[in-house]
Amino acid sequence: MSSSRIHRGKEPSGPAADGCCAGCPLSDTCSLADPVLARCAVTGAVPPPEPPHDPPSVTAGTDLDLTEVVSRGVEKAVGAAFGLGWTDLLAAVIERTNSVDSEGNPVDWGRLQLPRNLLCLAVANIVPIQGAPASRWAADAFTGYGLAALLIPTGAVLTVAGAVCIGTLVGGPIGLLCSAALTVAKGAGQLTWRLICSRLGWIITRPLIWAGVSGLLIITWRALVRLLTGA
Repeated sequence: MSSSRIHRGKEPSGPAADGCCAGCPLSDTCSLADPVLARCAVTGAVPPPEPPHDPPSVTAGTDLDLTEVVSRGVEKAVGAAFGLGWTDLLAAVIERTNSVDSEGNPVDWGRLQLPRNLLCLAVANIVPIQGAPASRWAADAFTGYGLAALLIPTGAVLTVAGAVCIGTLVGGPIGLLCSAALTVAKGAGQLTWRLICSRLGWIITRPLIWAGVSGLLIITWRALVRLLTGA
């Protein structure tokens, strides 16, 4: 490709003295352009290659995802319920630590979704469920049953489902009742799976993940206390 196609007289042979974006022919249209970047945030090259002659067109309205909008609304509502947006304040403090990666670029803390993870961590460790948070339940389950604690709920569900399936073969009122229960359970399972696979799934999955992680940390802390105190 001839150098005449590179407009505005910018040289792509190497980075400018004040950053790679100053020598990039696409910096005027790039949303990630920043004069402090040591390497391109998009391709890792200095500067990035010229765009194709026929860039793909974007259909109007495809950038709007209703589930993402609802997810953000839930995030803000739960954050406000936990204390006037303290998670946003903590995330802002973390994002302003001016950390850089191994190549000298500022760390993109937005990829970690700090508000969501902080909220789910708080739910797993603060919200009581029959007198104890989910992290305590997870720690007690791991302590009492070990790794088998992950299989006990699955076994219970399979046992009940198997009994209901056998009940549908009996016939009579019991068979009708079991058939109705199986239909309701199947519909509820499908709706739950669709919710988990959607952009709103973090509302269910992340508190469970943080409850398990926090439960393991609680077990480690208990073992450390026993070791140090000789109890």
